[in-house]
Amino acid sequence: MENHGLEQLDEPGGSGSVVPYIVIALLVLVILILLLVFFLSPDSINGLRSSIGSSSSQPTAESNVSSKTSETGGSLDGDSPGRTDSDALTQSGEGDPSLVPGSDQVSVKRAGDGECSGWADNIESFFQTLDTRDYIKEFQLDFPSGVYFPELIQKLVDNPPIVSGETDDLFTILQNTAHFFRIIGKKNILVLKGILDREQATFEQTLADFYELTDEPDCLKKRFNLTIGQDPLYAYAGFFLNTMGGRLYLFRRDSMSRMVVNFYAILIIEQANLEGRNKYGIDIKDSIDSLIIEIESSRIKLQMRDYYLDTLYDLKVKYQ
Repeated sequence: MENHGLEQLDEPGGSGSVVPYIVIALLVLVILILLLVFFLSPDSINGLRSSIGSSSSQPTAESNVSSKTSETGGSLDGDSPGRTDSDALTQSGEGDPSLVPGSDQVSVKRAGDGECSGWADNIESFFQTLDTRDYIKEFQLDFPSGVYFPELIQKLVDNPPIVSGETDDLFTILQNTAHFFRIIGKKNILVLKGILDREQATFEQTLADFYELTDEPDCLKKRFNLTIGQDPLYAYAGFFLNTMGGRLYLFRRDSMSRMVVNFYAILIIEQANLEGRNKYGIDIKDSIDSLIIEIESSRIKLQMRDYYLDTLYDLKVKYQ
């Protein structure tokens, strides 16, 4: 009788012999989907989805963000390898009196300054500096930085990520995860990596200036030929704070870039709340608490650290 039992366990066709084939089939399916997402255009993917009966549509961010509650700055992010806190400290401008909080070089919104010339001049100066960098020259960009990067930014603005319904299907999750790769390509991601790694001494101020300019559309258009509406700002803020794809991008960034991007994303959503434009109901309470903890525990010397924390604590009280 014991031998008969063993024969039954080894009998072909048992449930145990089927499981490996199911797992292999699932892995093959996932690999095929990844290949589709990375190597097909968004239009091709949408056509494929409709052809296999997937009727889910891609929601677009239709909420608006334009005015600011207080002095701020913003960021674009590209794929970059992780950096240690000590590396960031070395390149953050620490020790340079012109780049520490309270100096003329680190400023937020100018009181009573209704014109954008100061912010635009700073950004143009930043682009001119980039053109002198050896690592930028190695990329052999088709145009000077002052033309190349605004065109790159406009391309991102014109193709915002998915904010709501990301987890409705696997296609959407993978599209968000590969968002920057699909929109701007590998070369531009490498360019952005180089900038994020090597320009940390001016990183925060440049973002602050650019963020202020998003509230000056005429100046953006005149000085940089950029048209940035309220919808894409809201979409990218929600992407970084509230989607799997956006969070994965930020967790692959160095700590300074991640903290600063999260800070201004929070401010964009807060302004949308104030103006009744938070269409997707993005909740920033947990994001505020998490960012306060990260900034206070970080060894990175953020140039605007006190400003970030003061603003975040004000928001924390508001959303208690």
